[in-house]
Amino acid sequence: MARLPDIAGSELARSGTMEVTGVLAAILSSAFGGTAVGATRYLAGTLDPLAIGAVRFGGGFLVLAAVALWRRDKWPPKSDWLGTGALGLLFFGLFPVLFNGALVYTTAARGALALSTLPLLTMLAAAVLKIEPPTIRKIVGVLIAMAGVAVALGTSLTTAPPDAWRGDLLMVAAAFCMALYNVWSRPFLSRTAPIPFVAFGMGVGAVC
Repeated sequence: MARLPDIAGSELARSGTMEVTGVLAAILSSAFGGTAVGATRYLAGTLDPLAIGAVRFGGGFLVLAAVALWRRDKWPPKSDWLGTGALGLLFFGLFPVLFNGALVYTTAARGALALSTLPLLTMLAAAVLKIEPPTIRKIVGVLIAMAGVAVALGTSLTTAPPDAWRGDLLMVAAAFCMALYNVWSRPFLSRTAPIPFVAFGMGVGAVC
């Protein structure tokens, strides 16, 4: 029989590994999100925000649904359909309209800086909803990251279209939608697999 300290040490190591994996996944997600800003800015001159969102997430739904069915993952239970659908409408319906609409008015650089408020907004949402209290360490880390984005973009921020402030505000609103999605998704993800959860919400958002 394993001793209690051995079991505790094993659980601690597993928890640390999961946290590192989560951080790496978040970094990769942010990298993909950054490329999406540039690509969407390129398309914003030829397609309207609704069309971009519908095509982007409609195609994503088909791919993720196929993967989930192939893997035979657990889909959201019926009791979670309303909540999962509402989150999908928030993130895959409202968010892309705000995100794509923002890049009609502002530049990709300014849009990326506005979107970098996401960690701060997520912390605030989690604190207000009493889900996860903020710490000085987290706040300082987020502010350093935002300052790093501003420095990296540098001179690109000095040149902007006349109505760039409209796009900046729309992008902050889009980031707030994503922050709420991040916070409210956690309970649902404890009852279903990640890919079917995202696919379900993405399908609802794309259709709406």
